[in-house]
Amino acid sequence: MIKQFLRTTSILGIFFVLAISSANAQTAGRVEVNIPFDFSAGKVSLKAGTYSIKRTSGNALVIRSVDGKTNALISAPLEIGSRDFKAGQRLVFNQYGDRYFLSQVWLRVDNGLQLFTSGTETKAARDYRLAKKQAKPQRVEIAMQAK
Repeated sequence: MIKQFLRTTSILGIFFVLAISSANAQTAGRVEVNIPFDFSAGKVSLKAGTYSIKRTSGNALVIRSVDGKTNALISAPLEIGSRDFKAGQRLVFNQYGDRYFLSQVWLRVDNGLQLFTSGTETKAARDYRLAKKQAKPQRVEIAMQAK
């Protein structure tokens, strides 16, 4: 009787662990977003427009214009979490005056990817702080839709 109880408990435990790991591994296959301004993502400059974003392997992301003319492969090596389940799938940009830099990609509500700050963004931030007397960048969020 005790052996059967332990076996059943073990099987349920393994099933529970597999179910959780499977749910954590799921991400949106592809999302689309309309970005109304020119922006930089890593070392790549992109024009305003509609883009699809897909996570490839590891922490690599492919950003592709819907017309297929522009493609960018970026690395977002830092995983970040959130408890704000109302925020949804989104892109987060740092805005310095009229310049926008992609900072975070949230393909899931609770788990996002953070990009490293590029040298171009560091220079833009320094120039912005000097011009605006230590002003901080604006945070701009744009919602995405799963496709």
